[in-house]
Amino acid sequence: MEPRFEEKGLFRVLGVEDDAYKIEEVDPGFNDLWLNRFESRWDEVEPYSIDGTCYGVWYGFTETDILKGTCLAGMAVGDDAKTPEGWVIRDIPASNYAVFETTLRDIGDTTEYALRQWLPRSDYELDTPKPRLDLMPPDTLTQESPVSVWIPVRKKGEGKSWAMMNSTNSCSGQNMFRMTWKEQASS
Repeated sequence: MEPRFEEKGLFRVLGVEDDAYKIEEVDPGFNDLWLNRFESRWDEVEPYSIDGTCYGVWYGFTETDILKGTCLAGMAVGDDAKTPEGWVIRDIPASNYAVFETTLRDIGDTTEYALRQWLPRSDYELDTPKPRLDLMPPDTLTQESPVSVWIPVRKKGEGKSWAMMNSTNSCSGQNMFRMTWKEQASS
């Protein structure tokens, strides 16, 4: 299985998030996050969606620990989106992605393959701390529905590429990411 490569600019996701380990311990398959917490408030979020796609946004993962970090279940929204109580809006930085096509049923296996088998053999490395993405189009209705896994990558040896907020900042990219994350969390 070989990916295609795509560049995606800065965008925003409105949704509900939680610690991925905590979710997996009590809810394998993440049904509570997606069905009870996200989809139960669909009517509040869907009007702000810019493309109708649902996004699983994974922060803090590694090649060896795909459940480490935070999972955000949400939709890409414009600047006019209102944040329901208990939800967040996160800016997703611009990145180059290796994109793997799969089905909803196989999304976990595909992610594991991409990070543990394809990535080490490729000419690429993770572009951390940028998040990985699971994209589920509007017609994702069954376990056989087509979805895609987006892994943020850069060529090996190119160093970090920080395209955060399309601005120049004297602090390191990681600090800027943390500041952006905290600023968004408190707004």
